[in-house]
Amino acid sequence: MSDQMSLAGYGCNSQGHLNPTPEQLDYNMPFTGDPQTYGMPVTVAAYFGMLNNFYLLLMKYPELLAAFQGNFFVDFSKASLLRILSQEGCEYVRFHYAVPEANEKITLVAEGLDANQGQVGYPALLDKATTGNMLPTTGDPKIEERGNGKYPPPPFRQLFDLLKAQGSPLATADLDLVFP
Repeated sequence: MSDQMSLAGYGCNSQGHLNPTPEQLDYNMPFTGDPQTYGMPVTVAAYFGMLNNFYLLLMKYPELLAAFQGNFFVDFSKASLLRILSQEGCEYVRFHYAVPEANEKITLVAEGLDANQGQVGYPALLDKATTGNMLPTTGDPKIEERGNGKYPPPPFRQLFDLLKAQGSPLATADLDLVFP
């Protein structure tokens, strides 16, 4: 169930950390009554701030930077996400970090969750974990994986560089150190 909601979402402070904002963000959001609803909308400033904080974290911990191997995002197609969301009872999508190939590059695997954040198709998953039979059946839940792209995409880098040129606190990371 979802309702049209006009709500104050999350912006960010001058360090790019999330904080509630009085700016009204108009979205179709799942109505849960829970103030800690997952997937709350954020402002554009919060978007830039959160990404900047991620790059600063990578710069602070070079071993973490090395673990990502230059892959800092995963693209999922609309069709991929709709396959998950169209499963009966699916209200959320969970993304797990995963390593699909021998090159050990990190990616994401997505699965559907019900309104209580239980795994969609849990009985089928339980059966496979119990029997060890991983052959697909018609009761298997939809689970999707997508590989990583080349980062940072030029349009994003241009936006980040423009913010940095203005002295914005939302673009303090030196992307040349992250993306040599």
